[in-house]
Amino acid sequence: MVEPMPQERPNCAVAKKLYEAFLAGDLQSIYGLLDPEIEWEIVGPKEVPHFGLFRGLEEVKRFFSIIGRINRIESFEVLSYTETERGAYVECRERGHFDGHPKHFDMRSCQIMDIVNGRIVRFRIYQDTAQMVDAWRS
Repeated sequence: MVEPMPQERPNCAVAKKLYEAFLAGDLQSIYGLLDPEIEWEIVGPKEVPHFGLFRGLEEVKRFFSIIGRINRIESFEVLSYTETERGAYVECRERGHFDGHPKHFDMRSCQIMDIVNGRIVRFRIYQDTAQMVDAWRS
């Protein structure tokens, strides 16, 4: 007998839509999943231009403009999705380098989303910041 597929968890479904849009380069779909007052944070030292806290949709658009100019992603993989009461945790692996900087980074990250009524209200990434800074300085 075939077991029925478990029902999709709502917060993981929102997270999956975000990463599908990211992998497709579909910024408009990403923006459509975000609350207008979103807090988007890449935890790490300000030396790397896209690290820091971006508040509101216009600031998130600025974040994507920055990474579009400097990041050269060679591979990006979602390793797991975990449903939480407040949102979702997503573990990812990313490999790439910064434009004009020869040293590569290859790391895992934990990406945490708070989701309310199907909209992402807070997004935080924790990653190997030492590796990112080292690649930025190279």
